[in-house]
Amino acid sequence: MRKLFIALAGLLIAAQAFAADEIKLLRSQSTVSSKYGISSQSIRFEAILKNLAYAKQVYVHLKRPDGSWTDVALSYQRAADAGREVWAGSYTDPNDTNTGPSFKTFDLEFALRYVVNGTEYWDNNGGQNYKQGRDTGSMLFGTNVLARIYDLNNPAWIYGGRYYGSATLKNLSPNKQVKVVYSTDGWQTTKTAWATFSNTFWFGGYSSAPNPNQYGSEEWNYELDVGTTATKVEFAVGYIVNGTTYWDNNFGRNYLQPLKQN
Repeated sequence: MRKLFIALAGLLIAAQAFAADEIKLLRSQSTVSSKYGISSQSIRFEAILKNLAYAKQVYVHLKRPDGSWTDVALSYQRAADAGREVWAGSYTDPNDTNTGPSFKTFDLEFALRYVVNGTEYWDNNGGQNYKQGRDTGSMLFGTNVLARIYDLNNPAWIYGGRYYGSATLKNLSPNKQVKVVYSTDGWQTTKTAWATFSNTFWFGGYSSAPNPNQYGSEEWNYELDVGTTATKVEFAVGYIVNGTTYWDNNFGRNYLQPLKQN
């Protein structure tokens, strides 16, 4: 790996493509689900990047369990602030049968690769690559709180008038609160919901990932009372700790989630 990384670093220097702020990691996630002797690994990456051109490709350059490297393509998720975009993607390694006793779970080592206007920009964690244990939950970068959002482009199913969500935050102190300020009528009126913490957050997916984890990240759940007629909900997440409130308001845009009543 050392020789491979040195060669790669030389290529990046020659191309003058070490990223300043062209692309940065927001969150990575790795959990291993095990049930009835069958295991599978869920891996997801989220990045924020400058929109330097419409045509572009974004990848996670990931080390596979056999030592080879692969490019995991990310896709556009949503606009951010000041000409930036959020891109994300998931990965399942095709080793053996993907699931089962022979499936190889693995610790992550990776870097981000952004190809645009004939240039490759890399975020390789200052030359160290990013590293994460195989069943550890989430790692958070560059922010203290980030809602877990998978798709704002399609309606979310609502059951019993409730919208369910969660957020990742950095464990800055044992004493903290997490709130969600939301509206279903375009901010004519607002409500506040308080998130809750559970150290069994990942257990519902048959994962033994700890909450909080060794990287200082923890997950909080929330539910929003949106009623049975709402067609959308807008919201932002506030993390109150040490006398300061840190906001995830979707980079100044707030989250706008279409709803589909069940």
